[in-house]
Amino acid sequence: MKTLQPAANGISTVFWLLSTITICLRLWSRYFIIKNFGWDDAVMSAILVFNAGQQGMFYLFVRFGGGLHIGDVSTEELLTLTKALFAEEIYYIWMHFTIKMSFLFFYLRISHTRQFTYLVYGTMGLVTTFTIIAWLIYCLQCIPLAAFWDAAAYPDAKCLSTKITYYVAVALCITGDLIVLTLPIQPLWNMQASRRRRIALIAVITFGGVSPLVSFLRIIVLHEFEVSPDFTWTLGKMVIVSAIELDVAIMVSNAASLKAIWVRYITKKPFDSTGQPGSSSYQKQKHSAASNELSELPYGSRPKRLRRTRVASIPGDTTCERGEHWHNESEEELFHQNGIKVTSSVDMVSKRDRSTSSAELNRNYFEFTRK
Repeated sequence: MKTLQPAANGISTVFWLLSTITICLRLWSRYFIIKNFGWDDAVMSAILVFNAGQQGMFYLFVRFGGGLHIGDVSTEELLTLTKALFAEEIYYIWMHFTIKMSFLFFYLRISHTRQFTYLVYGTMGLVTTFTIIAWLIYCLQCIPLAAFWDAAAYPDAKCLSTKITYYVAVALCITGDLIVLTLPIQPLWNMQASRRRRIALIAVITFGGVSPLVSFLRIIVLHEFEVSPDFTWTLGKMVIVSAIELDVAIMVSNAASLKAIWVRYITKKPFDSTGQPGSSSYQKQKHSAASNELSELPYGSRPKRLRRTRVASIPGDTTCERGEHWHNESEEELFHQNGIKVTSSVDMVSKRDRSTSSAELNRNYFEFTRK
């Protein structure tokens, strides 16, 4: 094979387009369907721009000889590639940082305990520290730095071993990925929801484990980068692996938001202002023998603690006649995010004074108890 350039351009473009589509769908879902645009979405909006810049870097590598054998690349092109490689080292770490922050801001959105919130903030600090360490390694890899792309001009320069510059930085990225992806597993498992729903939500979040797996492939290419004299040929492989790694991480970050698109446009179910299917958090229930209606009780999209509601003292006969019972099953929203609604079943008991009209009833006459 004489060139990897068609593969590098083709694969990187396909994955970039897929990730861009998922970003646009996520933003549409959050802004127009769920109507709950958060900090995680703002970060992903920035990533839309940053990822376009990253794709431009991949095209630049290929344009100046990446994917060709080094004998087919001119000296001027090699100098340009080396300078671009330093810029890519800085930019690549920045892309990882912003993608992780998108995940972590999403975790803050679904957090319902102080302990988990502190863990998320702590992880943000850790990820920021990893990012700064990686940047310091790259910026101080040679003194003076210009020796990195023009070693012949600085014969007395001092440079770090490639084992440090290649493997330490990628190890920090993989460690950060694993921490971010495993962080929500225990809180999600302890949610008050059915086992099936908990497993489904955890599966959506931890599907991001694909990204660290691709990062391990990057280690293999980095090793070849270190030992192979054919720098430009290996750079073509690096373009392919890096594009897949970053774009897959973006697609995974957007996956949970796409269910709202599916529900709205595929299954054709309406969404209310909280983003859940249906016209209200509590659907009205009717019976031919009784015209009582349960008023809508809107709940926000953040998790809420369940509390027992006391029944107001009602004089008179509170025995429900045959045929006038409310349905004894309803749902209280515990958590709703990205089209995924977790609920808890409750019992509803209607107590009606015979002298009170149906129109005068309100939710104080209902008692909610957890099953």
